[in-house]
Amino acid sequence: MKRGIVGILGFLGLWVLLTGLLAYPVVLGVKEMAPGVFPFSRIFGRVQMGVALALIPFLLRFWAEDPRRWVGRAEERGRFWRMGGWGVFGLGLIFLVALGQTFLGARSWSGWPGAGVWVGAAATGILVAVLEEFFFRGVLGLAWWRAMRYRHPFGLIIFGALIFSAAHYLRPIAGPEEGWGAGWMAWGRLELWAGPPNGWKLAVLFLMGLILGRMVWDKGSLAGAVGLHAGLVAGLRWAEQAWPTVPQSVPGWWGPSLDGGPLPFCLLLVVTLILWGRPIRAHLD
Repeated sequence: MKRGIVGILGFLGLWVLLTGLLAYPVVLGVKEMAPGVFPFSRIFGRVQMGVALALIPFLLRFWAEDPRRWVGRAEERGRFWRMGGWGVFGLGLIFLVALGQTFLGARSWSGWPGAGVWVGAAATGILVAVLEEFFFRGVLGLAWWRAMRYRHPFGLIIFGALIFSAAHYLRPIAGPEEGWGAGWMAWGRLELWAGPPNGWKLAVLFLMGLILGRMVWDKGSLAGAVGLHAGLVAGLRWAEQAWPTVPQSVPGWWGPSLDGGPLPFCLLLVVTLILWGRPIRAHLD
């Protein structure tokens, strides 16, 4: 348990330190290549993600974990098919939401996007899925459960889903964006609920946390969860281009949000109830 706590504290400390050091150089580079395209908060968020992803393997090694086995055992060749299958399933869920909003008049079909949209959506989905699954379901799930000497996983999945949903509203508020101290000051300006929280989106994120956590515990690997998460994120990026919102569309229960509202909530609720209809098989030892 002591090694588990030391690992978490060390990870968080290095995460803050390295993000603070790297944020401003990355901002300068991005502004040089694409001036005026990306706001500081978005660049800072990507630096946070990149640093966390780079630190996760070191944390797992510190806990005597092999990061490679978390996407499936080496002899389990079907793990890539499982990852791809769940990715297609995630895309299908977003497709159903966009299609439903089209029938309700909140969106309209504009045709198949170009190759650039597909590549960008896939790259974003994979990057976000790998990072968030290794962190939320990996570090805060499987490895933390082991480091805490195999506590019951039910409460851990619930707790992880709550953190997962709330973390999506953690953003730096406006402030200084120039100088080598910009990254450090951005950490000090982080605020939960920087904007008014969307209750439906929070509920959808919580269900996603329950689904992804349950998938990981069922198979003992992150492969399926990475695939589903990547499919959902890529689907959101793709559908925004293929099904743009109708001009002057008023937000309501019918849309136009693809990840907040009764439509995505009901679809994910059905998936949650199906996955949670069986007992948790914690066979990680």
